[in-house]
Amino acid sequence: MAKFLKENWFVAIVAIFFLGVAIFFTYDQNKGKLPGKSVGGKQVVFSVDDTNYTADELYDKLSNDYFDSRILLSFQKALLDEATKGDATIEADVKKNYASTLQYYHTQYGYDEAYLNQIARYYYGYDTFYDYMLYSAKSSSMYASYIGEHIDELFTAEQKAELKSRIVSYTVIAMDDPANPTEEESAKLKAAQDAWASGTYSAANFGDFAAAYSQDGNASNNGRFGYVDTKTTGIDETFLETALSLEEGKVSDWVYSEQFGYFLIKCDSTLNIDLLKEDDFISRILESNSGLSSKIIWAKAQELNVQFGNEEVEKLIKDNIGVESED
Repeated sequence: MAKFLKENWFVAIVAIFFLGVAIFFTYDQNKGKLPGKSVGGKQVVFSVDDTNYTADELYDKLSNDYFDSRILLSFQKALLDEATKGDATIEADVKKNYASTLQYYHTQYGYDEAYLNQIARYYYGYDTFYDYMLYSAKSSSMYASYIGEHIDELFTAEQKAELKSRIVSYTVIAMDDPANPTEEESAKLKAAQDAWASGTYSAANFGDFAAAYSQDGNASNNGRFGYVDTKTTGIDETFLETALSLEEGKVSDWVYSEQFGYFLIKCDSTLNIDLLKEDDFISRILESNSGLSSKIIWAKAQELNVQFGNEEVEKLIKDNIGVESED
């Protein structure tokens, strides 16, 4: 879930905001104590081409930026709360995934919940990591709903042919050195190959086969990998090439990987209705259609009849969304 907020204007704004906040609080804690030259009784923070910038000017600017960013974040949260109102599945899913996500970050990186809460505050503007996950999920839902309604214009036949978007599952027989497998590794491969060849398993119950024989964490998820397309990076090239060559519902032959061992790969779906459930697919559509995220945000604001009680706030939000304010 945490991957989703790509091309989200909120994240860019909040990231800049927290960079400013770091400087702001550094100055706030040290104002009156910083050494350096003064001009007109005001302390100079830095100079560019003989133009002096005073601490007071910096402080005022960062104060305004801090205030503006909080307004934008509040607008974001209020809009997402209204846009997903009545959808109880979002929070239920986040609650279910939250504990496993914390466990993952603790196991992989040693992060505890308090540290993740700090990351959420300093980089994304949310009070807790749970809030970050929750509003990421709400963003995903809002974008997916709009994209689903306009899928034919946003994901054309040409784009579909180019990307070869699909959802896949796999079984892997892992080997430390696939070119020189141990006796134990070779025995596990033969057992899996014999089981698959016996006819006990097929595409219809591929998840059961993965759960029984796959040798990585995905076995507990019935071998489900998720979304891939021609622009997917960071995964085994042989795996990706094979996955993209499969028709929906088909299972590959055993595929040798110099890095991991042997894969059996299934193409679960290429249907739009299934792709729209995948955060990575939504991200791909957003990045392929410049300005789409802002368009969706403003369309939802209009649908919800958002009213602004302050012209400055209205201008601030519209400027950052990319909507022209009326004169």
